[in-house]
Formats: sequence, C-alpha cells, structure tokens
Amino acid sequence: MEHHGECLGVVLAGGQSSRMGSDKGRLRWRGQSLVSDALQRLKLAGCGRVLVSGDYPDFAHVCDVNSERGPLGGLASVAGHATESRWLVIAIDQPLVDASMLRRLLEGLSLGSTQGRMVCRFGEEQLPMALLIDATTRAWLHEAVNGDSGHRSLSALQERLRIHALPSDANTRAALRGANTPQEWHALLERQTR
Repeated sequence: MEHHGECLGVVLAGGQSSRMGSDKGRLRWRGQSLVSDALQRLKLAGCGRVLVSGDYPDFAHVCDVNSERGPLGGLASVAGHATESRWLVIAIDQPLVDASMLRRLLEGLSLGSTQGRMVCRFGEEQLPMALLIDATTRAWLHEAVNGDSGHRSLSALQERLRIHALPSDANTRAALRGANTPQEWHALLERQTR
C-alpha cells in the first residue's frame, strides 16, 4: 500500500492536567506557550498541517470526543477529521524533542514501512511516534475508544501497526522525558537553562 501526501502533525494536549494543576498547553517555554512551541517543531520537521488534540480554539484543533480514553481517544478524534495517511505525533509535555528527532521518526517510518511496520518510535518510548494511518486503522481506533474491544492504549495501537524502533541512548531518553507534575516541569525548565 502506498502512502502519499503531506504529513499531519498531531499534538496530544487533551488531558485534564490534573497532576500539573494547570493547563500544560498554556505553560510558557522559550517565550511561547507549549502548544505554539509544539506546532512550530512539527512544522520544522516537515508537517504540512498540524492539529492539536484538545480544546484549543486559538489553534487548528479537534476536541476529544471521548475525553476519558486518553491519548488513544485523542488520536481517534483526529482520525475522524484528518485525511492524511502519514502522522507525526507528540505529547504536549515533551518540549525537549526537537525537529531533528521528529524528522528521524519520519525517516524511520519510511524504512520500516518497507518491512510492513507502520509505526516508528524511539526504543520503548510510546511518544513521539510517526505512523501510517489507513481506513482499517481508523476503524480500529473508532472501535477501540467507543466499543468494548479492551484496546485502549497506545501500546495496543503500536503493536497492531508493528513497531520500527529507532535506537534510544541516554540523551534521547532524557529528551523524551515529559512533565506531568510541577516538580517535573521545573526540572525541565532548569535543564533548558543549562
């Protein structure tokens, strides 16, 4: 199966941010909101269009239809609105993931797809990821978040699509670290200033 067209960037930002205590997407990073920063990195990585999964009316966004289904619910909501077959997905709280890392995922996706692997990630880390979405996967996502299939995790989606894992050294793993609490956020801010 061939996959043509532009790459869609997806920012997963639909969570409740309950552990953070405030909306993560509006936290300031390098002089702008995390949402703005994520959009910029995805565009630099080669995405022709970027959608935010979550309620961000100031940006091109898709509200989560099933907000209790976590990241998989966000992807299912986006799948109902996006026609692109190549996606590059990042979490809102991964500001250390730069455009060059994201481009490596897209390159890895191209290599993996020749072996029937339709998702590329770093090592065992679920996000960020590049993936190929077809009609069958769109239907699977819809059923996973709306039905009783029991497949409600990113790992279930990635295993279904077959994973092409890029090497992940200590520096890569450190860059992939997200921030779910104020303490983790302050640690990221401190790392940024080093």
